[in-house]
Amino acid sequence: MEFMLLSPQKLMVTLRPTDLAELGISYESLDYADPLTRGILVTLLEQGKEETGFRPRNAKLFIEVFPTEEGGCVLHFTCLGPGRLSGPGNAESLAPSAVVFAFQDADELIDAAVKVFARYSHRIFKSSLYLLGGSYRLVVYPLDYADDLSILFLSEFAPKTGEGQVLAEFIDEHGALLIADTALDTLAGYFA
Repeated sequence: MEFMLLSPQKLMVTLRPTDLAELGISYESLDYADPLTRGILVTLLEQGKEETGFRPRNAKLFIEVFPTEEGGCVLHFTCLGPGRLSGPGNAESLAPSAVVFAFQDADELIDAAVKVFARYSHRIFKSSLYLLGGSYRLVVYPLDYADDLSILFLSEFAPKTGEGQVLAEFIDEHGALLIADTALDTLAGYFA
C-alpha cells in the first residue's frame, strides 16, 4: 500500500493485489453503495492523513478508482472545495460548468438517468431537472473535465442544447424546477 500526496487537494493511494486481498476486496467488487467499500475508503483516508498530511477539511471528495495491470488498483481522492475544484496539473479552476440536455420524452429521460447514474455517477457533481417549453431540460455539472465521458454518454440519449452558467440560470428562471441538484440520483433511485 502506497500513499502519495499529489497536491494539497489530491491524494493517490496505490493498492497491490496483496493489499486488496488483505482488505477482502477486489477492483471489481468496489461499490460505493456497499458499506464494506465505504469503510475501506474511510480507512484509506485516515491512513493517508497520517502518512501524507492530506486534509480534506469537510470538503466533498471526488473518488476515482483505476485498475492496474498487476491486478491492483489506484485510487485518487480529490477535494472539491466550495465553488472550486482541483483541475489538471494541480491548477485550480472554476467549479464544473453546466451542460444542458433536452429530452422530449419522459421514458427516454428515465432510461438515460438510470444508465448514466450506473456508469458515471462518480463523474457528475450535481444535476437538476426542469420542464421548459414542453420538454425536459437536464442540467448536469460534470467532474470529468479531462475526457467528458459522462457528457459523451448522455449525448447518446438526448441532444446537448448548450453549456455554461448563463444558460443554467436562464433555465432556472424560466423553467419549472422538478428536481434540484440530485436529478440523476433521484430518477435512478426510483426507476433502477
